Parts: sequence; structure tokens; C-alpha cells
Amino acid sequence: MGRPAAGLSPTINQLKNHHKCMARDIIANGHLKNVDLARIYGMTESQISIIVNSPCFVAYMAELEDKVEENICEVREDIRLMVPRAAHIIRQELFHEPAENQPLSFQERKLRLTTAFDVIDRDSGKKKHGESASKHLHFHNHNELHMTKNMSTQDLQKDIFDLLEEDD
Repeated sequence: MGRPAAGLSPTINQLKNHHKCMARDIIANGHLKNVDLARIYGMTESQISIIVNSPCFVAYMAELEDKVEENICEVREDIRLMVPRAAHIIRQELFHEPAENQPLSFQERKLRLTTAFDVIDRDSGKKKHGESASKHLHFHNHNELHMTKNMSTQDLQKDIFDLLEEDD
């Protein structure tokens, strides 16, 4: 291959498996610097710099970032689709309505309710692409706020359902 012409930086023309691993490490950790990659892969910082600045590495990084973004959007959509069911579970527990099928144990009810709150909490992030987000409602914080105000259970139920109905 020889040395590059004077004034030109060396580049890589194709990615090897360890180059792809570097890209995945950068995407997964986000904060890896060239010095970190050099230590991990047993290379010099200048070798790492040549690799990460090469056009094929930059293109591969962009491809990986696109895939990650697509996966994040899919997860957001899945969570958004679970919100109505989570709200239904919360209503059942607040109004002591029986479950659809067979009676659930206390542990099953607790797990079910915790999961419903988690779905609502995760949906309450920044709204994107018409997502249903619960108007940035965070039930755990909402509950703590009302407990400090010494609200009755009925007042808390009414307040929560007023907030849920605003989302419908």
C-alpha cells in the first residue's frame, strides 16, 4: 500500500470487524473518546483517529444511529399503545373494580398497578409525532404532591381522573 502522498492523511477503505465493534461501542456508550478506544483495542490514538474519521466509518456510524432511532420510535409507539390499558388498570384499582377474569392476588395486583404506572410515566416524556403523552403527568410525583396536601382518597381519585380525561 505504501505511504500516503505528502500532505494527505491515510484513510481506510473498508471496515473490518473490529472497526464495526468500535462503532457499536461508541453508539452504546456515547462518551468514548479516542484515548478510550485506543486503550480498549490496543491501538494508538492516531490509528483510532484515522479509523473514526474515515468516510466509511462515519457512514457506518450514521447507519447505526438511524437504526437506534428507529428502535426508539418503535418502543415509544408500543408504549403509547399501552397507555389506554394502563389507565383502565389504574381506574380498576382506584375504584376497586374486579378484574375481568379471575380474582388476582395482592402481589399480582401490585405488579399490575406498578406496571401501569410505569407505562404512564414513560409515556409522559416529550411529545413527538402526535404521541398521546399524558400531558407530562407523572403519577408518582402527582401522588406525592397530593399526599403532602392531605387530600382525601376521593379527592385524589377525582383529580387523577380529571387529568386522565384531559388526555382522551
